[in-house]
Formats: sequence, C-alpha cells, structure tokens
Amino acid sequence: MSITIEEAPQEVWVKVTSRKGRRSRTKPALTAPAPPTLLPSPSTLSLEQVKQDHDRLASQWKSSPSYGKLQELLSSNTAIVGNSVATAICFGLGTFDPPDGAWEQKRKAHIQLAAFLAIVEHLQRQASHKIRCVFQEPILNSVDEAFIESLGHEVIDSPAGFQLVDPKTLAFGVHLYRDIYSQVISTHIPAMFIGTAYGTWEE
Repeated sequence: MSITIEEAPQEVWVKVTSRKGRRSRTKPALTAPAPPTLLPSPSTLSLEQVKQDHDRLASQWKSSPSYGKLQELLSSNTAIVGNSVATAICFGLGTFDPPDGAWEQKRKAHIQLAAFLAIVEHLQRQASHKIRCVFQEPILNSVDEAFIESLGHEVIDSPAGFQLVDPKTLAFGVHLYRDIYSQVISTHIPAMFIGTAYGTWEE
C-alpha cells in the first residue's frame, strides 16, 4: 500500500517562441534536478542538546491536529498490512544540526523523525515481532547518528538501505529526489511507501 504526501514539483520555465507574429508565452516544464553530492558537516550541538530539541518538538507535534490526522489515516489504511512489516527504513531524514543553523530545516528533521516513529509504533501494535528501524541519510553527522542509535535504531550508509527494501518493508521518505525514489523501489515494491507521490515527477 502507499500513503503519499503530495508536494508540488519543481518548475523550470521554458520560453515558447510564437509564430505568425504572436507574442511569446511561457509554460512550465517538469524537470527533476540531479541529486547533489551530500556530505555531513561537523556537529555544533551535543547529544543532550539534540535530545532536548527532539523532546520539545516531538511533544509539540503530538499535540497538533496533524498528529491526530495521521493516527486516523493509519487506523483506516494499515489493516491490510497487518503483521507483514518486518523492517522500517527512513530515507533522507535530514540533519538535526544543519551547518547554517537553519531552524526550519532542523524542525522538519525532528518532526519527520517523530512521524516515522509514530507510524512504526502503530504498526508494532499489530505485529508479533520486533520491527527493525533503519535510517539512511548521507548528511547525518556523528551526533545525529549517536542520537538515532540512542533510540535503539540503526544508521547505515547509502546505498545499503535501498538493498534492504523488500515486500515486508515500510519505506518512508518525504520530499526526496526522483532518482532516490527510483532506487527505493528498484528491486521490490515495499509493503508500505510513505512519501511524495511518484507521479508528481512525471509529465
């Protein structure tokens, strides 16, 4: 099954030359930019600071209408998955400590983590086995990794996460590049996919 989060595709404006003296006009052409080469930046936060940020932001999010809507969506859509998810893989989470200190980027990373873990927790209640949680994100720094591991989860290097996807996988990745989505589903279609609709990238 797929639970998708829609995002408008990036638009590149292409000039169309008119004929017979008509004025030129423009129309949007959908293109998918190539994924940049991503590397981690040195951490400026301690592990304790990252934990404090997450506790505060996750708590705020769980008090919001978005959390309630997510729970309703899961309750009405995950019954068909049942006990089938064995591994949950989070792709492209982002860093909790962006090099420019951008608060919005940091906030999104914490909320995406909270949402991912809330989904896994919901599925875990249906499962007769422990669901393995794995994170693949090239820009995670050492403190980011230590924080995720302190929660009892795994951090792996790319492209190992793509190779783990199988019919018993929850694949989670919001606002990723088209090429990343292609790699996620290149070998198997996961039991659940949560992210931007793949059709967004197609004309």
